[in-house]
Amino acid sequence: MKILVYGCGVIGSLLVHTLCRAGNDVTVVSKGAWGDVLQKNGLRIHHQLQHKDTVDHPNVAKELPDDYFDLVFSVMQGCQQRNVLLELAEVNASVVILVGNNPEAADMEGEILALSDTPKTVLFGFQGTAGVRSAGSVNCLHVGAGSMTIGGLHRALTANEQQTLLEAFGDTGYRLTFEDDMEGWLHCHAVFILPIVYLSYHYGCDLRKANGKDIASMMKAAEEAYDLIAACGIEIRPKGDADYFRSKPKLAVLTAIMYIMSKTKLGELAATDHCRNAVTEMEWLDTAFEMLRQAQPEQRMPEWDKLRNAMPSWDEIHRIYDHGTKITVCDPSARRRKIAAGLALAGGLFTAVCIYKKRKKNDL
Repeated sequence: MKILVYGCGVIGSLLVHTLCRAGNDVTVVSKGAWGDVLQKNGLRIHHQLQHKDTVDHPNVAKELPDDYFDLVFSVMQGCQQRNVLLELAEVNASVVILVGNNPEAADMEGEILALSDTPKTVLFGFQGTAGVRSAGSVNCLHVGAGSMTIGGLHRALTANEQQTLLEAFGDTGYRLTFEDDMEGWLHCHAVFILPIVYLSYHYGCDLRKANGKDIASMMKAAEEAYDLIAACGIEIRPKGDADYFRSKPKLAVLTAIMYIMSKTKLGELAATDHCRNAVTEMEWLDTAFEMLRQAQPEQRMPEWDKLRNAMPSWDEIHRIYDHGTKITVCDPSARRRKIAAGLALAGGLFTAVCIYKKRKKNDL
């Protein structure tokens, strides 16, 4: 297949690597210095849990190509997706997939469809990947060969759509989970991670400072947010996800896992690194949820408000973390040595969370 990937950060890099492994003709749209690196040296990834390094050589374009593509993936921070909607509407392809956090999925789908001169199918996906990009390579944390949850805004994919996606990823081992309501899934994901974000900023992006009461408060805040989402008429996805808060044994296990994660390198790789380097995206998610709360002003969320009010103001957070140097100054070998001691435990816990939360879902 001819596949276009718009954006090649940590998440996009793993996606490009996987699609190349599957034998697709992959083109990456990557502007600026990173595009030059890809053209000169190829896409270099160190896969942390797999203890291996890979190099791929996708086609690299600085602007949107005129060629026809079977699939287009736009992989970037959700607040940046809005800046490329016109280009996505004009791309010569019938299927466009927006990958990443996105509380404005419905608006973005509507805008792409309105701007496009040809019929398009807009899907939404989320790939569970953590890591950091340096000047010349990507350090990537992912379970197995990687995975993506994908679906329509409020519909299940057709058998033909599922088959096309399965063929795109071939026999790479990359797992696809098909959801029937990605707007609900993306909202649920956002409200699960926002309490982690608030706690991270409260402790200066060092979750090791959090105690058991903090983690319990974080889980209670997420439960409050799930209740608000349901009150707003938004579907809870994956189905049954809210049950983890209603079952004391399940909640106890999940809380314990989250606590142990906060004390390992995984808390940094999967949470605080992203908080440091994506302040604008985190503020965007927070603002979107606060707007959602306005629709249910009577819904009390004491634990949520306690965590949110304990962190610095967004202006202060931007002042602390918006240095513009996090992506370019990382020394991959130094970072690799730094995380080596805690990596095995972190990887095991990361896998445990994925299995615990997804073991009853239909992964394909």
